[in-house]
Amino acid sequence: MKKQSKLKSFRRSARLVAAGTLAFTAASGTQSTALAEPKDPHNGKQEATAATFNFDIPEGQLADVLTQFRKVSGVGTSIHLPPEQIAGFHSKGVKGAMTFDVALKAILDGTGLGYQMDRGGTRADIQVQNAEQVSVTTSTNSVAMGQFTESLTDTAQTISVVPQYILQEQATTTLRDGLRNVPGISLAAGEGGSQGDNLTIRGFTARNDIYLDGIRDFGSYYRDAFDFEAINVLEGPASVEFGRGSTGGVVNQEMKQAVSNKFVRTNFLFGTDAMRRGSVDVNLPMTGLIPNAAFRLNAMGQDQGVAERNVTNVRRLGVAPSLAFGLGTATRYTINYVHEYETDIPDYGLPYNGLGVAAVPRANYYGFAHGNSLITQPDILTGRFEHDVNSHLTIRNTLRWGYYPRNILITEPQINTTATVTGVGTPISTLTGTVNGTAVTPVYASYVATCNPNAAAVASQCYPIGTPLSQISVLRNQIQATSVEDILWDRMEAIGHLRVHGIDNDFTVAVEGGRERSNPLRSKYAFAPAQQYTSALNPTPNDAFTPTSVTFNGFTHVATQSYGVNFLDTLKVTRWLMFSGGIRFDYFNANSAAAAIPATSTAAVTLSRLDKQPTYRAAVVVKPARNGSVYFDYGTSFNPAAESLSLAANTATSPPEENTTYEVGTKWDLLKDKLNLNGSIFRTQKLNARETDPTNSLNSLLVGTQLVRGVQIGAVGHLPQHFDLIAGYAYLDGRVLGSALNASPYATTNANFYNSWLLALQTNPNAKLDPRYNTAPYFISPNNFPFANVPKNGGNFWLTHSLPWRFVGGFGGNYVSARRASSTAMYGQYNSSAATLLSAVAFAPKAIPGYTVLNAMLRRPINEHMDLQVNVNNLTNKFYIDTPHPNHLIPGEGINAQFGFNARF
Repeated sequence: MKKQSKLKSFRRSARLVAAGTLAFTAASGTQSTALAEPKDPHNGKQEATAATFNFDIPEGQLADVLTQFRKVSGVGTSIHLPPEQIAGFHSKGVKGAMTFDVALKAILDGTGLGYQMDRGGTRADIQVQNAEQVSVTTSTNSVAMGQFTESLTDTAQTISVVPQYILQEQATTTLRDGLRNVPGISLAAGEGGSQGDNLTIRGFTARNDIYLDGIRDFGSYYRDAFDFEAINVLEGPASVEFGRGSTGGVVNQEMKQAVSNKFVRTNFLFGTDAMRRGSVDVNLPMTGLIPNAAFRLNAMGQDQGVAERNVTNVRRLGVAPSLAFGLGTATRYTINYVHEYETDIPDYGLPYNGLGVAAVPRANYYGFAHGNSLITQPDILTGRFEHDVNSHLTIRNTLRWGYYPRNILITEPQINTTATVTGVGTPISTLTGTVNGTAVTPVYASYVATCNPNAAAVASQCYPIGTPLSQISVLRNQIQATSVEDILWDRMEAIGHLRVHGIDNDFTVAVEGGRERSNPLRSKYAFAPAQQYTSALNPTPNDAFTPTSVTFNGFTHVATQSYGVNFLDTLKVTRWLMFSGGIRFDYFNANSAAAAIPATSTAAVTLSRLDKQPTYRAAVVVKPARNGSVYFDYGTSFNPAAESLSLAANTATSPPEENTTYEVGTKWDLLKDKLNLNGSIFRTQKLNARETDPTNSLNSLLVGTQLVRGVQIGAVGHLPQHFDLIAGYAYLDGRVLGSALNASPYATTNANFYNSWLLALQTNPNAKLDPRYNTAPYFISPNNFPFANVPKNGGNFWLTHSLPWRFVGGFGGNYVSARRASSTAMYGQYNSSAATLLSAVAFAPKAIPGYTVLNAMLRRPINEHMDLQVNVNNLTNKFYIDTPHPNHLIPGEGINAQFGFNARF
């Protein structure tokens, strides 16, 4: 029944996408791209050229500059270029009193474009004048968010943009793959029931720091790239702009919006592993029906397997309509809706065997092909109103409603290599009881660890190093969750320009707030041993999924009410010196209600937490030249206990973690702004990391200190001869500087020493604490341990160039150095099944090897409207771990190819 229901839902969504695609494709045609219509045309050419106008148009995207040019002069413009290229052109703007033709020449200066006037002198036809000089790099030097008023070159923060042309060249289909173009980001596997895009930025988790057009997109789902205009990554604390979180930075998805020109773009992909994908992007001006209005529809459907992985499958549908009113006018309205539907046979990869990945065939699937599933259906509706009060002030209001249902049942493969610890001889203390909710057991003079692969019960078997894989059974740990998250959020901002005492000020004032809720429901599955375990070498994914019992394992309702007020300002003291700063205040109120769990005698719990937190940013920018800057930046951020919409008894009384960063960097625009370079040195410190008290799990301590120091460089370019480039490198030295946690695998025995002493004090005030407490091997400090899933070295590159016979070739790849699976845990290594004194056991961390993956692309146009493209990923069929987790490892895809057909009209 569940399969039939999923199939019916998929078919309904498919019919909706297909119907919309056919309707709007049929209504579309081919015509020249008109950027603006003349508002007040002149009566003749001589009058038009003789008139003088006062222009004050700042630099920006060519389309925006030409819109302002039309408002001032009344002269319309048409660009004869493919629509997808127009958004990339940059203009230096124009300022001063002059005729419109002089102004237009200044606007087009450096772009490689020229113009010719029509006979009436009322319209300029803009065409490529010199193909070797065409500049289309604008989208990499700006982001479409009100928090940032300056070009990225003049913004004192590392901000990486993955533009549309890179996403197209790489045939990128997901946010995760797009983020591989940004250094300093590590991808990770899902945590428990929190599936979806999970990543770290500069060493700190950013799962809750993903935004959609500047507003938090916190649902747990895998984001498709079919509606992306670009991906923006802001690195370093950004709470002053975005509120809670953002210790390492934030990711913003810049979505496609309805525009004034008419076009149709389609893409079809067919590839290995039964890969099939189709997408369409249709934009229709509605001037015949509603002046200055347009409608845009993006739609996508995909079905594919995964290279070098058995069973797992990905099936997605998406639709994203956009409606815009008032384009090119002072008052604009947009409505955007995104619906994605994903139904997968999910993959939690391979198990650890001791300290590393089990040496099993890379295609092994340990789950249940007919039982495991992942279904997500996010719906996101956004309305935006913008009004230009005058040339110096714009008011913008954005309202967002998001609804994120999900249902998951995933198998996590586990091989037990954790030994059983037992006391030896006569106990030196026979006290038993309970302290702080923890059972106290007798204390012995010595302890041994036993890793026995021949235990009678398979659940008790432990596999020492060297155990033949044919003798190892893998536990199929079931992770189940049904949940709905939702958000209702509003952001109002004023973006303006003032000149005070001769100093230009570009400022943003914003007020935002709303409600976020999460309602996870979890169940626990039990199986007969024959189904609960499977062979490590030859798993049986087609086993019937027949649990012996399904029990309620928890339901929690978490609701937060929050708001934030911020002010950001950039002072342009001189042409070469700028100061910028900001302050924000956040109010974050979280309430949690957890239902009772009868099976474990867990009582219902109601918790709440209120945080009121200011954050700050200050920076100075020095411009040695117009096209370059050197900057220093200081910023703060905070992480409340309920940041991820979860609250526990040991965190409800815990104040926010606080973070600071210092960054020195430089940015340069070269080759007439066709090539953007940046580099930075930074230091981010978390001074009071939240940790669970190792002696009392009911307490949470703010005692941890974490530090990341690093260097980052990046380049992005869009040059002649189809020479496109995006590259970056990050060196990250992330360390735990101070921690109260115990990294020893025998931490339970160490805690028992302490709790036994507390129990003894109740009857004997002179009782002594066991001298072995907090000593090796019972205690290991994680101080100076490297961060989990943070490679010390990581880099990426991608470049394309024209080849003979009208071909365009592309080549690139990613390098990731070795990583640790955990920053606060060590693991025992057992070489035999014999009992071993704990003092004789060797410790080591779980580790993930580094890797290099190479990719290639070849494209050739058929005509001016169509081209063929081939992408081959993982050229060497490298086996590597792409997304690690402390309990499982998900391999990257093997070699795979996509054959694409692109059309645009």
